[in-house]
Amino acid sequence: MPTPQAAYPIIRGTRFDHASAEISVNGTIFVGIESIDWSETLEPGIIRGTRPEKLARTLGEHDCEGSMTLPIEDAMSLIDGLGDGYMAVVFDIVLNYSNQGLNNTNVNLIGCRIKEHSTSSESGGDPVMVEFSLDVMRVEMNGRLAVPGMLV
Repeated sequence: MPTPQAAYPIIRGTRFDHASAEISVNGTIFVGIESIDWSETLEPGIIRGTRPEKLARTLGEHDCEGSMTLPIEDAMSLIDGLGDGYMAVVFDIVLNYSNQGLNNTNVNLIGCRIKEHSTSSESGGDPVMVEFSLDVMRVEMNGRLAVPGMLV
């Protein structure tokens, strides 16, 4: 059943924010994740033949990627949990968003692997943060897949 669209304006209510999320990485909840981003694309192939306009398109190629930023202490905990060869270890990330009065929302980043990480440390009061770039195999939005007939 489709989730009903919210009525606007919202006078006595809220929307999800980052603090609404419970994020687990490889089965461990991390509360220090400063940011997490993901994207999903389905890029169609185009058929033009001898015409300048599109005549048809293919379903296309599906791709996913993501990133997350953590304080260095949490980043080291994640790396320790993944073990030696941590950039080759495959893991899942589960995001559960909940707020009183709102339907829970669930996003699963399936089959993640770290493909790059970077750290910046500079003088001042800001914490040392580590950004991980992720290769993601699949994204599930409330259990829904982006491509029909996708292998699970």
